[in-house]
Amino acid sequence: MNTGAGPLETLQHEPMSAGQWYVVAICIGILALDGYDVLSIAFAAPGITEEWNVSKATLGIVLSLELMGMALGSIIMGALADSRGRRPTLLLGLIILTAGMLVAGMAPNLYVLGAARVFTGIGIGGLLAAATATSSDFCNDKNRSLAVVLVAGGFALGVYLGATFLAPLLREYDWRVTFYLGALLSLGFIPLVYLLVPESITYLERKRPQGALERIQTIMKRLGHSVPDSLPPIEASQAHPVGMASLFKSGLGLITCILLFAYLGNVGTYYYFVKWIPMIVTDLGYSSSEATNVLGVISLGGVIGSVGLSIIARFLPIRLLMALCLVSAAIGVAAFPYFTETLQSMKLVGFVTGLFIFAAISGFFGLFAVSYPSSLLGSGTGLVLGIGRGGAVLGPMIPGFLFATGMMLENVAIIMASGSFLAGLLVLFLRPQKL
Repeated sequence: MNTGAGPLETLQHEPMSAGQWYVVAICIGILALDGYDVLSIAFAAPGITEEWNVSKATLGIVLSLELMGMALGSIIMGALADSRGRRPTLLLGLIILTAGMLVAGMAPNLYVLGAARVFTGIGIGGLLAAATATSSDFCNDKNRSLAVVLVAGGFALGVYLGATFLAPLLREYDWRVTFYLGALLSLGFIPLVYLLVPESITYLERKRPQGALERIQTIMKRLGHSVPDSLPPIEASQAHPVGMASLFKSGLGLITCILLFAYLGNVGTYYYFVKWIPMIVTDLGYSSSEATNVLGVISLGGVIGSVGLSIIARFLPIRLLMALCLVSAAIGVAAFPYFTETLQSMKLVGFVTGLFIFAAISGFFGLFAVSYPSSLLGSGTGLVLGIGRGGAVLGPMIPGFLFATGMMLENVAIIMASGSFLAGLLVLFLRPQKL
């Protein structure tokens, strides 16, 4: 029995057990599902267009529907993770994702496909927020930034693996295989979460549902840590704020606003870069396969950058690392048009830019973990991700209007790179909170 520190102090200060790292690994896989899901619709798009004779304008609307669902899911289910628990929110998100991908694969027309994509997006948005909060809750102070950034890096891993393994399948099967595979993968995660991801100690101690002490004792024993005899006084466990409104109270208001605008700016730059690169490369006279290869190299750089940031974050403050990554990403995006002489030069600059731009996307999850107390981590992450999806829509949209006016690529790149640059300046004003 535990005679000293409480369960939260034990998790924060003692070395992490294998069970805690299992939770982190599962959360990495869940974020990889998000990366795959975003990529799957892009691979399916040519087949959808051919089968249903869909115009590019109509297809563009379908491609944006998932982002709307993700915004809703991040906000609503992020709050649900704080009020009803991490584990049930993860399971609900996976069920929604599985059902949405399955229906998309069986869709008889574009209307059903569009509805399925919105529904799928709700699940993915919820998983983004819940997986971040879950991985943070199960980490000690030493490894929290490392683990959370690794989890977020799962997105880049999903993009890379999808680009590597899905393309050959599409030579043998039609576009529906992209969604069937996604449904199968997400279905496989449901028993993993059910069996290997317990409810977080932070949530149980704060909310105190019936049998909370017994559940905490079981979880701590399962994780290989000392078992508490009792829970700390309820007043201490309720000291942290709870609820979406608390994100804008006292010192958290400024933090929330900084994260909102910084994430919005950076995700706009990110989606400009990854969505327009294939078109930019083909406009230079290269084939679609060569353009896809450039994007694949960018994604590979993203995997390395995300992992690298997570390792360095163990030794240096995540805030300063993020400022460096964001400004470097902006420089890479702005400089890309000046290195388009050869395919090799575009791959090289794209790889380096991918290192920083994907690392910045992943690093925001580390910022969430150090900026919000656990009681608001799901709500805060969900709100910032949800509103930030506006940047996901505007990122590809604004360049289209600028190109239509005849603006040169060099000027468009500088304008779109400004989002990440301003985000880099904003994060310097963040201050970590006590968890």
